[in-house]
Amino acid sequence: MSKTKNSQSETPTQVETQEKSIGRKIDPTSKRQIELAKKAEAKANGTFKKGRPIIGTSKRQETLAKRQSKIEAYGSLKKGRPSNESSKRQIALTAKAAKLAEGIEVKKGRPKVEKVEAVTAEPIAAETTIEVIVEKTAKAKRKK
Repeated sequence: MSKTKNSQSETPTQVETQEKSIGRKIDPTSKRQIELAKKAEAKANGTFKKGRPIIGTSKRQETLAKRQSKIEAYGSLKKGRPSNESSKRQIALTAKAAKLAEGIEVKKGRPKVEKVEAVTAEPIAAETTIEVIVEKTAKAKRKK
């Protein structure tokens, strides 16, 4: 006799595995779990949005749009106070840049000073003693 199997038994049956979790049981029908499931689904779809919604007619959005149009028109947008080209610092910086362009070495920091050897005095004899008088002054009391 040959053994024949039913077509139903040939397909593998799905066995649900339950993972044991530490802590309290989670109720999947609670409001919090439903919202978490919606967030997870929105993240998977790519429709999840964080933060405040952008209002296109707000003052901030108008200034951002103006700034973006200036960047597109001029290539970049300078911020801050403009430099004065006739100031001492700017003149020195342009001179330094010119020297660097020519290949001249520009030294940084303060100029080196030649060290002078200290003059050594004769040591004081051990027999002589020096008296130091320390006077203590009384602190003045504060009036309250």
